[in-house]
Order: sequence, then structure tokens, then C-alpha cells
Amino acid sequence: MAEIYLYLFIGICIALIAWGLIRLERVYQYPFFMAAIFISFILPQAIALVNYSFSSVVSQAALERVLLYSCMCVAMCWVGYQSKPNSKLLAKLDIPLDEGKLFQAGIILLAIGHLCYFLLSKIDIQTAANGNWTGPATILYFFGSVIYLSLPILLLNVLKRPNFINLTLTIIAAYPILQAIILHGRRQPTMAFLITIGLSFFLVKRYIPPRWLFIIGIISAAYIIPVLGQLRGNFWTLVFSGDWQTLLSTSQHSLDSVTQGKILELRNAALMMDAATDLNKYGYGTGFWDAIIFQFVPGQIVGFDVKASLQFKLGTLRDLQDIYSYHIHNGTTPTGIGDSFVEFSYLGCLTFASIGYLFKTLWVSTIYRGSLVSTLLYIGLIDSAMVGITHGISRFLQEFIFKTGVLFLIVYFCRKKISFKYSQLNSEIKS
Repeated sequence: MAEIYLYLFIGICIALIAWGLIRLERVYQYPFFMAAIFISFILPQAIALVNYSFSSVVSQAALERVLLYSCMCVAMCWVGYQSKPNSKLLAKLDIPLDEGKLFQAGIILLAIGHLCYFLLSKIDIQTAANGNWTGPATILYFFGSVIYLSLPILLLNVLKRPNFINLTLTIIAAYPILQAIILHGRRQPTMAFLITIGLSFFLVKRYIPPRWLFIIGIISAAYIIPVLGQLRGNFWTLVFSGDWQTLLSTSQHSLDSVTQGKILELRNAALMMDAATDLNKYGYGTGFWDAIIFQFVPGQIVGFDVKASLQFKLGTLRDLQDIYSYHIHNGTTPTGIGDSFVEFSYLGCLTFASIGYLFKTLWVSTIYRGSLVSTLLYIGLIDSAMVGITHGISRFLQEFIFKTGVLFLIVYFCRKKISFKYSQLNSEIKS
């Protein structure tokens, strides 16, 4: 059955890719870009699990479960996107914004981001036992990420009103993102940057790259994603130096390490799902809550004991060592497949449908109603949805709350005020 589920998974992904390529504007819609990440990130690992299951700690039942559930998750990306948006929600997104104030808000976010990154470069970064940052560095990095929201604001503005000042500000906003991409080889900033550029040109200029470029991009991503994780900033050093032989050999070695099952995020997911099933131990959303508390409650300020008291900590990660003598490799993730199942069993796939419904609403609001609010939300959340696959639904929720919170403040600042005389006249006409 494992092979059947694998072929079914491939078939669903290819169908969604074809759906997007038939009408090119669909390549910027939720089912297409989610299928692209499933096929480039999850598929090589799924093939490795099937091919090397005989030498893996993953049982046949666990293998079939993770493959079946993967099929359900990618299918739900399509199902959720077919729902008709709520008209009342669409109306609430039709908020008129003062574009002059929006431009000012973009500059403010730009200044905050650069200030945080500057201060980050001047302090000693503390790390925990697992290698993750801790202390003031995490706070500065957290608030510094607002620069990812300033870029689409400034880029949309320069595409509408090209001049030297607007172009200069856009370049300044892009600089730390390009630095994270080139010097550190970060994968999410790479996705965020490419998506922001592509979507902005589509929304303002209606420009879409040719089909062959998307096909090459999806195939290349299967190589680039693991090699970026291994080489980090050295990847771009090899690109700019023209050392293609070393780059190709390293890329092949990185892909081989995935296809041979040496380090697999999908194995993490399979074992987490198996433990949750065997123990009948599910989080029922508490794992998502714990992730939100972890991200937004600063232990340095309120105290780590207070922070811990706000969390349920019912997850199965700590059970893996006891059941399978298995340690999750540093730098790997449970994936959205793993953490959504651990929370709600097979019903966890509905989280992908829910995100699909959100993006369908934002797409309709952006394209057919011209909502600037929805435009900024759509651009800002696409990379978060993709990270929801690679890192987990918990990560998506963390970024969703942060980005929508910042944009709420921007909307409050930029919202056009209707004068009393106009509103009074409008009410008289209706009466």
C-alpha cells in the first residue's frame, strides 16, 4: 500500500501543478504554490522513506500512515480553496487606505527593521543548549522582521510611481533580506523575496513569467532546498564565483543524503504520528497554543516559570526517545504533516483546507475588489503558508499572528476618514 499512496501523492501534486500552468495567473494561487512545495520538499523524502523502509525505524504501518496523510493534506489545499468566500468578510476587507500614509508606514517599518538589525550586530548573541538563539537577540530579530512587510509596501509604490527616491527606499528595504539570502543562505527569506517580487509585478503590471520557468523552478527546488540547508551562505559564494562543478557535486550529494534517507523531516513526522496513534495522545490544539506562547511571551521579561505555566506541553516529541530511541536531528522540523496530525489525528488535514479558504478570500478581495489590505496580507502570508509545510502549522500560526497584527496597526494608521458632510449626504441619498 505504501507504493500506492506514494503514486497517489505524486498524482495529486502533478494535477495541482497542471491546474496552475493551464492558466498562468493561477501560479500565484494557493493550490499551485503549496503543491510546488509538497512536490519539491516532501516528495524526495517520501521516496526515500519507501525505498529505505527496511533499514529505518519507521514501521510499515507508520510509513503508510504518513503517506496517506500527506495525500490528504495536499488534497485539502485544493478542497479548501474551492469554498466560496464569505461576503461579509470580503466587505470588511474593503478598507480604503491613504496611500501617502501607507508609504510613510513602509518607511517606519523600514527604519524599525534596520535599527533592530543594527543593534543585533552590536550585541553578543546568546545560544541555548540546542543551538537556538536566546536572550535579547531573539527580541531584536523578532521585531527586525517587520522589514519583510515594508518591502512589499515600498515595492508596490515604486512600481506605481517609479522615481529615484522610491527606488532607493525599496533597495534599502531589500538589502537585509538579500544579505540573509546571500551571506547566510536562508531559505525562507529566499522564498519571501522571490514571491514578493513576482506577485508585486503581477498585481501592478500583470506580468507573469513563462511556464517553462516555473517548471524549471519546481524541479530545481528539489536540489536547491537541501543544498541551501547544507551550504547556507557558501551556496551563493559558489554561484557568484562560477564554481559550477563544486556546486553541482554538492547539490547531488545533498539530494542523495535526502533520497538515501540519512536525515529526513518526513521521518520525524512519521514517528511523531506513530507515537500519537499508539499512545492515543493528541494535543487537540494545545501544541499550537504552546508555540504561540513560546513565540510571543518573552521569558526574559515575565519570567521563564510564568511562561512555562502558560503552556500545556502535551506533545509527543519527548516520547520519541522512549519509544524508538530516536532523536530529532538538530535543524530539522516536524513538518506541517507531523504537527497537524499530532494535534487532531487525520482531521488535522483540515488545517490546510482552512488556510486554503483564507487565501481564496484574500485572492478574491485582492484581484476582484482591489483591496490594498488583502494585497499586503496575501503577499506577506504566502511564504508563511509554504513554511507551514516545511516547518509546521505552528510556525504558520506564529507568523500569521505577527504579520496580521502589524498590518492591523498599519491599517489603523492609514485608514481614510470619511468626512461628516460626505457621510451625512450619503445617508440622505439612501433615505
